[in-house]
Order: sequence, then structure tokens, then C-alpha cells
Amino acid sequence: MRMHIGTTTLAILFAYKFPALFFGGFFLGETVIIPAAFLAGQNILSLSEVFWLTFLGTVSADVLWFLVGPFLWKVAHRFETISTKSEAVLKRLDELYANQPFRALLVSKFVFGTRFLTVIYLSFERVSALRFLVMNFLSTLLWLTTIAALGWLAGESIINLLPIISDVKYAFLFIVLLVIALKLAPIWFQKKIMHEKPPL
Repeated sequence: MRMHIGTTTLAILFAYKFPALFFGGFFLGETVIIPAAFLAGQNILSLSEVFWLTFLGTVSADVLWFLVGPFLWKVAHRFETISTKSEAVLKRLDELYANQPFRALLVSKFVFGTRFLTVIYLSFERVSALRFLVMNFLSTLLWLTTIAALGWLAGESIINLLPIISDVKYAFLFIVLLVIALKLAPIWFQKKIMHEKPPL
């Protein structure tokens, strides 16, 4: 199944380059960006197009969540289970990042499952819209540079290894493993932060 997902993602990126990159950045993040950068490393896609289209998609998604966040929050709070859990998470975010909104935004991009909730957290009048735009631009630039570089370097390395491996399917497996690693690696960091005691 994982192999199928990896090859399908590559096929979609190759067939529908521009919309796939933009909406991949908008909805799926590194799940699409890493395979796209991998293809750029093999000179199948342009690295600059991969970077800027996924950058635009990612920033657009964050801005949308920032603008509609308070409304969605009110709707979600009609459900007690969601309300209880989200309140606890936001309270913890406030303890950790009350005076560090940029750090909150940057960390959320690397820690799976926290990005949109962090954007909503910042939308509750903790930062102005203009300040959010600037912070989001810079944090997305740092995050995207990191993961795009990893994907591109992986593509470059596979080109050198293919004569030895002699089977392209291992390239797809490598992409899937890289995506999984980048999703699981930050868990340790997330646990460390979430168990960190706020200063007295």
C-alpha cells in the first residue's frame, strides 16, 4: 500500500505539475513536497517551480486558517469532546509560546498535526494579521527550504545509486521512508516540548 501511495503521488505530480504542486502544498504539506523535490533532484521537475508553487500553496492555507479560525473555533466548540481537547491544547500552547509566536509557528510546521491548531491559536488576537503574514512567510521559508533540500538531495543520491540498485521501485520506497521519517522524527521533539514545564 505504501508503495502504491508513493508511485501515485509521483505520477500525479508528473501529470498535473502546477495544480498538483499548489494544492499539494495547500492540503498535504511534506507528503507532496518531498516527492516533488525528489523529482526535481532527478531533473524531472524544476526545483524553483516546486519550491515557489508549494510555498504559495502552504502560505495560502495558513492565511485561510488564520482568517476563518475564530469562526471554526466557535462551531467546533458546540461539540463537548472537541471543545475539551482543543481547550487543553491551546492552554498548553499559551504556556509554552505566550510571548514567542514565531517559535510557535515554526515548530508547528515541523511537528505533525499541530500546524493548523497553532495558526488558529495565533488568530485569537495574539498577533495582528500583518505580523502573522510576516512570521508565516519567514517560518514557511525556513521549513520549506529544509524539506525541499532533503527531497532534492534524495533525488540526486538515487540517480547515483540507480546503476547499482538497478530497480526504480527502490527509489519510490526511499521516498516513502523519507516522508515517514520526517513525520515520525519530530514526535520526540513534540513530547519534549509538551512535557516541558512553563517558567515560574
